[in-house]
Amino acid sequence: MPRSPNAQIAVDLYAQLAETYALTPANAWHGIAHLLLTTKVWRSGIGWSPFHNVVVYRESNDFKYGADGRPSAVMNRAEALTQYLAEQLDVSRSEIDQHIGIYWNESAISSLQPHNLVGHAFRSLIVTILQRFGDPGLSYEEEVDPHTEFPGYDFATRSPDAKLDIVARRNGRLVALLSARWRYRHDRVDLVDEALAYAPAARRQNQHCHLYAVIGEFAPNRLHKVLTNCPPAMPHAALSAAVHFSPELIWNGLHENGRTACLQNLKWLIQQTNNWR
Repeated sequence: MPRSPNAQIAVDLYAQLAETYALTPANAWHGIAHLLLTTKVWRSGIGWSPFHNVVVYRESNDFKYGADGRPSAVMNRAEALTQYLAEQLDVSRSEIDQHIGIYWNESAISSLQPHNLVGHAFRSLIVTILQRFGDPGLSYEEEVDPHTEFPGYDFATRSPDAKLDIVARRNGRLVALLSARWRYRHDRVDLVDEALAYAPAARRQNQHCHLYAVIGEFAPNRLHKVLTNCPPAMPHAALSAAVHFSPELIWNGLHENGRTACLQNLKWLIQQTNNWR
């Protein structure tokens, strides 16, 4: 399916950032952070509003102060995350808001409800990063009809209008499927169900086909639900790996490195493209 104009805006902005900051596979994630992370929240009927001047890494109603005025654990973690992000982007903590949320500040985007926009933008940014830094012998398609890709399969557990987020090919041959999710609820970890549905058809077509969950989620309990369905926790899982756009933000920013230790990063995924056959 052709990329939407709004997602293309994110891709064009990433290209500008890649040139401005000379991004590499190691810090390719900086572009996503500049574009999609924000210290603001969207309010229906109001639009984007200042919040607590920290990165809003989970649902806004979790950012609270106690009756005694002390910040909650979420607030403390958000501050630590924001400070770490500022260090990684090489900007001052006090000016972080001027360097992130760039996509949401675009005139064509700023008045639009962000929920669906962010998912499409994130997916297209992952494709852009793999195209820019990965194996040049691969081609990618977004939002592919699984019934067209795998004729003869009914995928009873998937909705009639379901799409494959990202399909990677080498010389026209399917080599990888990537499911991209910016965020997801703990009771709707669709990534796993998706992999279970498509893995048999994909590996019937190419026994070496890889399936990845590529995510921007920050909550350890939600990430853990995906990681338990990936190696090494499940050696023969449908999913080959769970890839976070920057797990370092979780490990070194939020200091949540227990259940999320097996997350892979974008540099790893970029390297993996050389092995897709």
